[in-house]
Parts: sequence; C-alpha cells; structure tokens
Amino acid sequence: MTTRMAVLGIVGACALGAGCADDKWDPSIEDMEDVDEASLAATCPDVSGTNIQRSMVVTDPEVLSKFAFSRIVSRIRLTANLPATETNVALFQRWMRSFDASPAAGDCDDARIDPNGYGIVCPRLPEAKLATVNPFAAASTVKFEPVGLFNRFDLAPTNGAHCGEYRIVYAMNSTNPNISGRAFIIFEGMLPNPAPQSGIDGCLPVAQFWQGLTADADVNSRAAKLEKFYITGGAVPGAAPVVEAAHYGLAEGATAAHGSGQVRTNFFVDFAEWHLREFRLRRTCTTDSDLSTCKLAFEHVTVKVNPAEELFTGTHPKSASFVTNFVNQVPTLAAAGLNGIKMNPQNQFNEFESISQATNVVYANFDNAAIRNAVATKLSQIGSTLTPDQIFHRATTQTCAGCHQVSPGQALGGGLTWPSTLGFVHIDEASNLSPALTSVFLPRRKQVMEKFINDRCDGSVPAAEAADVTIGGSPIDAAN
Repeated sequence: MTTRMAVLGIVGACALGAGCADDKWDPSIEDMEDVDEASLAATCPDVSGTNIQRSMVVTDPEVLSKFAFSRIVSRIRLTANLPATETNVALFQRWMRSFDASPAAGDCDDARIDPNGYGIVCPRLPEAKLATVNPFAAASTVKFEPVGLFNRFDLAPTNGAHCGEYRIVYAMNSTNPNISGRAFIIFEGMLPNPAPQSGIDGCLPVAQFWQGLTADADVNSRAAKLEKFYITGGAVPGAAPVVEAAHYGLAEGATAAHGSGQVRTNFFVDFAEWHLREFRLRRTCTTDSDLSTCKLAFEHVTVKVNPAEELFTGTHPKSASFVTNFVNQVPTLAAAGLNGIKMNPQNQFNEFESISQATNVVYANFDNAAIRNAVATKLSQIGSTLTPDQIFHRATTQTCAGCHQVSPGQALGGGLTWPSTLGFVHIDEASNLSPALTSVFLPRRKQVMEKFINDRCDGSVPAAEAADVTIGGSPIDAAN
C-alpha cells in the first residue's frame, strides 16, 4: 500500500465518522513508513453490498420532501448574487420563453443558437405556454415535483477536476386544462473537488458519503444528510453544497465560457413531440459594479454527445471533418459491454436539441459511402467483426433520443441489445425506474464507486486515464 493512499484512506474515514481508532493521531511521513499494511487497511475497510436505493438513486418520499422545486431555484438565484427583482417566477418564465421565437435575446431564434444550421424546431408553442405559469405558487395548476435524486460520482473526471454530478429530477404535475402532456426538468449539479491538490483522490470523502448511506436504516436521517449534501452544506468536510449557481455551468459575463454542470429538459408538453434540450447558466450585468443591473439566464446550449444527423448524410459543410472525428470514436463504440460503449464528438458537431420521435436520429438509416467506408476500414484495423451499421446503431444509443426512446431493443452486435426505458424516460412521475437503469446502468455506477473506494484502501489504484474521460469511462459532459 502506498503511503499517500494510506494517509488519504485514514483522512477520508475520519472525516466521515467511519471509525478511526484515534482521530487525534497525526502521523509524520517517518511514522507512516513503519506502519504495517494490515493495520492501515483496517482503518479504511473495503466496501461491498452497496444498497442502490440508498446510495445510487433515492426516491423515498421522506427524502424528496426536502427538495421542493422552489427551494432549488431559490438557492440557485441567491447564490448567483442577483437583485431582488430577479424572482423565482421571473427567472423561470424567462427560461421557458426560450422555447418561443421573439426579438428577445436567448429565445430559440437567437442567432447564437444553432449557428451551424443543423436544425431546431422554433418556436415550440406547447412548451412556450409554460412561460405563463407560476409553478411556485401553492395554488398553481402546474407544478414540478421531485421524483428522484441520482448519484453520478462515476462522472468525476479522472484528473479530479470535480467530483461528479448530483442530479435532481422534477416531473410536471398539471391540472391546467390548457397545459397537458409530460415534462421533466433535471438539475445536474457539478460538485467541486474539496481537495483539488490531491487530484481525483480528493473526491474519496464524497464517494464514502454516498456509500455510507447504505448503512443508515433511518430514512429521516438519510434525508437530513442529503439535504446537507445538496442544499445547506456540511455533509462532506470542505465540500460546497451541490445546489449553487456556479455548479450549473455558470458563465460570468456575455462572452465567458461555461463551466461544468447543466440543466436538461425532457419535454412532451401537450403530447406534441418528445425532445430534450440542455441549458447552462449565464449571469450578465449592464454595469458590473451595480448589482441592480444583473440578470441570470438559463442559456440554451448544445446537447452533448448528440451529433447532427446531417453530418452522417454527407450533405453538410462540416461532414468531411466529422467523418474524421467519428472514425476516431469507433474503438470505444465497438466495446464488448453495454457500459463500455462511448463516443465523444467535438462540440461543434452537436445539435441544440435531440428529438426522441424522429426517424432520422437513427444514424444507420443513412447511406453515405464516405463515412461507411471509413468506419469499415477502422473496424478492420482494430480487428472487430462488427459491421458499420452496428457501429451507427451504437452511436445512436449514446444520444438522448437513442438512450431514451429509439434504441431500446436494438441489436448492437457482439451479443448486445440496448435495454428498455419506460417510454421516453428512465424515471417517471411516480419514481418508477427503467429496466435500463435497474439492470445495467445503476449496477455499473455502484461498481465504479465501490472500486474507487476500495482501490484507495488497498493501494491498487490503476494508472490514470486520459484527462477527457471520467472514472466511469464516459466522455466529459456526457449525459449518460
């Protein structure tokens, strides 16, 4: 066991009350060299048997009651340092107006949206009706209610740039006769590394916090811990609460780049058309020194890992450069297991919405000799028996539309079939989980977290992967 890992394991266990023999012991490096590995391992025991319903996804009503939609939006607004005029209602309604077309900046016909001309439905009038409601009022006929919390520790980059994403899913509950259908909003907050100087090892206490929920049989105790982790702080020493404006891709100023974290929508308002969009926060001030001139916007950005179908047809000006980029994805798309299938297209190739009901999102449907021949050549080079069609079907699984609707049941070659959803969603209004989650994704995320903890107890940490990969093997910013 390495000295560095031994110390880190002890620190992490003490910080979370995991039973250190002497929490006042502060060994020097010299002392540590004389400690045998067996005694060190006892302070950071291997973990196993993680309860998925406590440590990976949480749907207990007692827990969800702490996560009212108004509380999360209020927390984002307050941590963005905004004037009192920027109310929850103003922020929400301006966000929903982005589904409409108007001269206002940020609406769907803004020139900054879809600059490559891949195509976006604008306006979406059913969704735009949400800009007329106040979902925070007690008597509102349109509300968003929490249905699940998701631990995405597996999305922590291998370089420790942050410690993963921690998601809150809200489902629309409408009794308004003019607004029907289904709608989900997912807050996907990035958690900064509480000890960035330690790299990814600094995230150990975060993993131990979530795994430790397994041993807590008291749902009210777990609710209090998760409330601290997400909202009030103090759950993990040195770690900020998840719900802060800075953790949802906040950019300061009109031209600054967005950070990590995002909010996604999965909307089917009035049962018109299922589609998914992605948003990140931007704060702008007319006068930097005058708080009263500041506003916060949910800025419409590309949906990550959703390359435009026009690029596969060969008819778009960027098609040639995309072919080169896509061929580089073939080795990971040809993975032997479902959880290993990945792709990471450059952001310039991503669309601004993913439509779950369109047939043209199935990449295998396009007969473009240039990309098919390039993929076939790459498959031969890596010794794969998969076909180009199977690679294209695997690529579709990585998109929002594929993962949520068009790929379930699709044969992918190599004995693999994409698992089932609940029909456009992986968690529904009643907190039911999809077979894809329960049988494939959640067990894998549990495995990643347990291995991360155990590696840091027994010193068998593998060599670091590329910086653009997460500890779960996904590209940075991938949705799934």
